[in-house]
Amino acid sequence: MMRRLMTAILWRYLAARWQWVLFPLGLWVVTRISLLLLGYVSLTLTPGLRGSSSASLHSFPALDALCCWDCGWFDRLARLGYQNVNETNFWPGLPMAARLLMRLTGMRVGFALLTISNLACLGSYLTIYRLFVRLDGAMAAQAALVLFAAYPFAFFQASGYPETIMIFTSALALSLAMSRRHVLAGIALGLGILSRHLTVLLGGGLLAAQLNQRGWRRFFRDPAVLALALPFAVAGIYMVYCQIVWGDALSFWRARSTWGQTAWWSIFEAIRQAKRRPHIISFIPFALLPAIGSVALLRSRKYLELAAATLPLMGVLWLIGAFGLGRYSASCWAAFLPLGKWYMRHPRWQIPLLLFFGLAQGWFFFLHSHHYEIQ
Repeated sequence: MMRRLMTAILWRYLAARWQWVLFPLGLWVVTRISLLLLGYVSLTLTPGLRGSSSASLHSFPALDALCCWDCGWFDRLARLGYQNVNETNFWPGLPMAARLLMRLTGMRVGFALLTISNLACLGSYLTIYRLFVRLDGAMAAQAALVLFAAYPFAFFQASGYPETIMIFTSALALSLAMSRRHVLAGIALGLGILSRHLTVLLGGGLLAAQLNQRGWRRFFRDPAVLALALPFAVAGIYMVYCQIVWGDALSFWRARSTWGQTAWWSIFEAIRQAKRRPHIISFIPFALLPAIGSVALLRSRKYLELAAATLPLMGVLWLIGAFGLGRYSASCWAAFLPLGKWYMRHPRWQIPLLLFFGLAQGWFFFLHSHHYEIQ
């Protein structure tokens, strides 16, 4: 009898302490299964449109659908390292992590890339959910995370791209900064920059957290201000490598120009060039949603850190990032909290909106997996 009682008490304690894990974990499992099934069906039914970027995954349609476009570059870098200066455009975080996992487990490079990306996605769901609960409670956090996962370009959070590392490290860094753990926050953001350099734009949240906690008068008096340099110090490791190997610390920036002018299109240029790249126009209506959510963060002081993290990235996307507007707008995770609160307050819109998002995500994922220009 005593043993059963102790077991029941232990389970209740664990359930109460770890209950926050259940919802994001369940959502992560459901979305992974859905994308794997869709990837398998789409590549099996229409194999003639298939164009795998990872030979190691060609025998696995469900996984092969998740490793297209840039995933092929990360596959190559994980196996061979940097072979020429133009490849420095791809930052080393994801391929380095995949290579380490390959050596530890012996798994194929494609499996390693997808494992790293999807574990980072789970970490991001857990971190974002806990932060949103802290700000607005469990109901709002659940609604926001559902919208974040259902957003039409959220399938990139399951693919062999470093977006999930970018999201996870920026959310973790902001959560740590808001808890006054500024050194760890700086290191976390730096690791994110090593995977995707645009992560640096989310670092405004770390500055806002310190200002919010100490104000301008005490800002420079606290040694914690030095932690704001840590992300740049960590990212500087890659620049030192570029200087030593290629003789140019900014080779990654110059390599970007080799990808053509479309990489720098503004929204206005994308509209003007609609006949050349009509698919980019379809990104705009969906990207307006997180843009609205980003601006809505300015309505309350308690969202100061979230707004400072999200608005710089969103601004860059609309000014010079039209080509990646869909993928990167899905990385503006903080914007989904005010959107989630609206979603929670309008139950009649919940099922139709969720179905529409799901269908749109499935369509964009189908095109992406067949190597249409959704990248």
